[in-house]
Amino acid sequence: MAYADIIRDAIDRRKVLELRYKDVARKVRPHILGYVGEGELALSGWQISGTGAGWRLFHVNDISALSETEQSFHGTARGYNRNDPAFSRIIDRI
Repeated sequence: MAYADIIRDAIDRRKVLELRYKDVARKVRPHILGYVGEGELALSGWQISGTGAGWRLFHVNDISALSETEQSFHGTARGYNRNDPAFSRIIDRI
């Protein structure tokens, strides 16, 4: 399954993702999948482990491992903007 499909499934099912980004293992509550900058696919999510908690933008091409966990989450993280201006086009979102 392609990374975009895994991310979309996790957004739709409210499942935490485990991923490796810039050589660091992380857990993320995915909120938005879409295109940023020059058309680069990116994930916006609330990181719950890795390099601290908080909002992060992950360029999908820089993710080296990705899987959906059984851990669920409810609602959105504080400060969520469903129309995040960082994205030129949104594919999926909470």
